Amino acid sequence: MIICTYVRHTHWSLYVCTSVTLPHDHMYCLRPLIDEIKRQRPSYGTDRIKIHHDNGRPHAHEDVTDYLESNGLTIVPYPPNSPDLSPCDFWLFDLTKDNLTDQDDAESLHDAVIDFMNSINREEYKKTFEKWIERMQLCVDNHGHYFEHLMT
Repeated sequence: MIICTYVRHTHWSLYVCTSVTLPHDHMYCLRPLIDEIKRQRPSYGTDRIKIHHDNGRPHAHEDVTDYLESNGLTIVPYPPNSPDLSPCDFWLFDLTKDNLTDQDDAESLHDAVIDFMNSINREEYKKTFEKWIERMQLCVDNHGHYFEHLMT
């Protein structure tokens, strides 16, 4: 699982957690993220934090949503039949795959992904965040229907 956080176009953070297949794995990965948010935002904690992820079973599992909401995060609803809206889906995964060489094992792959993601400049993340906002608006404007053909 790769978790990217964006804060008002100016800051991003990256968390990578491997071996995520079950809901309890997601909670295991989300705990350090929530702890870090609380550490970086001692006055606000998780207040006004919104989480956006797709409707995959592990994401939508009751244990996961209960955990997130009990920690003060707001889950942004994801349309059930819409195209990819997550920056990881429409940008990050392909970019990462295109820029990685073959790795010998899981640990070297993990390290290569972290190194590559840390090499991406802030402007690229900002541009992607803006593209995400544009995609969300197109999804709303098209009532959750396919909009990829409208992208410029």
